[in-house]
Amino acid sequence: MSLTVIRPTPESPIEWREARHWSERHRLEQLVSHCFATQHDARITQYLPRLFGLWQQERPVAAVGVRRADEGRLFQEGYLDASAEASLTQALGTPIARGGIAEIGNLVSSRRGLQRVLFPYLIDQLAEEGLHWVLFTAIPAVINGIRRLGIELMPLRLADPAWLGQDREAWGHYYDQHPWVMAGDLRLARERLRAAGLLSTLREGDHVRPA
Repeated sequence: MSLTVIRPTPESPIEWREARHWSERHRLEQLVSHCFATQHDARITQYLPRLFGLWQQERPVAAVGVRRADEGRLFQEGYLDASAEASLTQALGTPIARGGIAEIGNLVSSRRGLQRVLFPYLIDQLAEEGLHWVLFTAIPAVINGIRRLGIELMPLRLADPAWLGQDREAWGHYYDQHPWVMAGDLRLARERLRAAGLLSTLREGDHVRPA
């Protein structure tokens, strides 16, 4: 199935919201598949349980998926030698509860600069839900973009695609860019964003709440 990405004007208001209806989720899945195909020659057919998007003129322009660690095994745990909470506990030297961890994935945007808009919304959202740590896999360009927001990230290990087996082929040349498994402290990130004034533009109604 092909997807025609219609680009709203940069001046159009941006709305952050979670896909609640199947039609919204389908449009976000299409955007994820399209961006991974064009940017990495990858075939994405699996999506995280919750999908959030940036919308302009009712069209998705960026997307990200979320899965809580207390709701099942994380994709990121395939790269790790231990569970998410054990890996973080070892790296930090302090006990980390599984219930405070989530992973993000399916991260895409239809044009440059949108991830800088997306991450303050995402971090505020997850911190508001009581989550403390986020895990994700990202290529160096994405990692550097997040760090430019003033957010501290902790590398856990290079993402080795060997555990994917035959599914490795579906990822195209994504792993040629040497992605890393990263961790971030959501509460600290939220404080940094607020101090930098990057949360002050979140409008009432843009911040979605868990159902």
